[in-house]
This record gives sequence, C-alpha cells and structure tokens, in this order.
Amino acid sequence: MLRSRFVALVMACFILSTGSGWCGSSLPAFDPANAAPPVDYSLSESWLAVPQQPGKFAVDVFWVYPTVFSGDSGWLMTICDQDMRHRAQATLARQAAVFSCQANLYAPMYRQMNMAGLSLSADQRDSLMEYGRNDLAHALDYYLKNQNNGRPFVLAGHSQGAELLLEWALKHWGGTDLEDRLVAAYVIGWSITTDDLKQNEAIRVCQKSGETGCFVSYNSVAPGHLKDAPTVRSGAVVVNPLSWTTNEALVPASSNLGSAFFAADGTTQTIPGFASAQVRGDGLVVIASDPSLLQTDSSTFPTGVYHPFDYGLFFENLRSNCAERIQSYLITH
Repeated sequence: MLRSRFVALVMACFILSTGSGWCGSSLPAFDPANAAPPVDYSLSESWLAVPQQPGKFAVDVFWVYPTVFSGDSGWLMTICDQDMRHRAQATLARQAAVFSCQANLYAPMYRQMNMAGLSLSADQRDSLMEYGRNDLAHALDYYLKNQNNGRPFVLAGHSQGAELLLEWALKHWGGTDLEDRLVAAYVIGWSITTDDLKQNEAIRVCQKSGETGCFVSYNSVAPGHLKDAPTVRSGAVVVNPLSWTTNEALVPASSNLGSAFFAADGTTQTIPGFASAQVRGDGLVVIASDPSLLQTDSSTFPTGVYHPFDYGLFFENLRSNCAERIQSYLITH
C-alpha cells in the first residue's frame, strides 16, 4: 500500500524539562554568539529558488518553506547545511508547486528554528523565532526592491513559514504600498485568530473563491483531534479549501479535485475525492477515505493531526484556486 512521504521530516520524542532551562533532545542551551550571521539576499546562495525567466508569468509567488530542521545539530538552521537545503527544496515540488506552475517562484533561505523549539517556553521560542523573522523581513525587502518589478504577487508558506508570514503581515500590512498588489496570502498550517484580526484590521480572511487581497488559513485534523494539533490556536478563523468560505458546512469529498501523495522514489499519486473537509471550531476536520495514507511517526504531529498533509490533501483545489484568484486579479486591476 502506498505510504505518503509528504513532508516526512519528523523528530524523535523529546522530554520537556522543568524550570526555565533549554531542553529538547541533547541540544545545549542556545548561545546567540554561535548563531549564523544575517542572510545576505544579494547572494544567489541565499535563495532556494528564483525564476530562470523572471517575468515569464504576470504574477510572482513568494514561498516560505515549513519546518525542515530537526535533530541535535543546533537550535537554528544555517543556510549552508546541504541536507537542510535538500529538505527545503522538496517543499517546492510537494507544496509550492500549486502556485509555481502559474507564477514566478521566489523562495528565500532563512535561519529556521529547530522543530524541538516547540518544547520551549514562550520566551525562549520567541527568541529563536526572531532570527527567522529578521531574515524574512530582509528577504521580502530585497525581493520587492530588486526582483518583483511591480508585479502582483502571492504570499505563501506552511507551518513555521506561514507563521513568519503572518507575523510580518500583522506588523506591516496596511501601512505599505503593497496592499493593492496582493493576489492572496496562503498562510496554511498556522492559525489566523480573531485577536490577530483585531490587532491589524487591514488583514482580511478570504470568504469566496475568487476574492483577492485576502488571507487563507487552515489546519487539517481528523475528527476528535483538534486539541492534539500544536498549530491550532484558540479563536482561529478557518477557510475551507473545498469551498473557500469560513462557514461550517460539510463539503463532501466529491468536491476534492485531487489529493497528492509523494513517494520516496519521486513518483506522485493523485487521488480525486480522497477527503472531505469541514470547519469545526478552530480547525479543519477532514474525513479521508484511507486514513492509513496519512500516518506519520512524528511525536509533534501524532496520528490524527494531518499537519504534514495540509497542502497534499487539497493539492488540486489549491492549484485551481490560485489560478482563479490570479485571473480575478488580472481582470479587475
């Protein structure tokens, strides 16, 4: 039976320590003096992807990859780590491909927090995330000044990448000259909450399939597993990727154009009608025709938490929706 290799990047179980000390696997306490320097985005090696033909498409996509860094080598990913670059590269085919087949793809490297950071206190985690925040801000600034050339763009990411994009938007959106150039922002695998929307009223959650200038967010889980998902935040405003609305109506699997599963040998299987979706509380509840294809060995995302499959479960619907939003934008602007 096919077993999905979709984002098969998992970490060993770690033990949470008491008190305020750094913890997780055998990692030592984080020392800022040992952190890699800020990324220089004028250098080609600072980019995971840039288009070979800039301007081939009328629209760009700026992709921020999810957590690919785990293990005991350190708390922060360095962009020179070839294994981590390879893992980040895999997300281009398994996730960003829903956008890149119709937009010019830009994807920066950044100093990512180790997945073990999820075990830390809020303050410790925040101090590690600050490196990625700074890198993302610099990458976006470089891209907009030197690569975008005034084109409309899609912002997209998953997991830690989506979190960084949302944090950047909460700080800046509504105060730039970019708002009218946003096709849509797909911050999937992280939550946009009602508190976030109160914090920055310029951020709008998408309410229909062809809407532009808005944000999409959801976290996929099996029935009964909402509380097990670490990326589901209280008060989340969830967009259903089968209806592109935030209402709680069950959308049947017949509306699913195709879930994509990526095998270790590089082959892909697309299964139409594989899963239904329903907004329930703070998450997206998914009923799959074969849940065995959605198993991982991850302690962070246990059985029933479909976080590694957020893109794959709705791969063809995401691709179709991006095309619709691009066409809508180009017609109306």
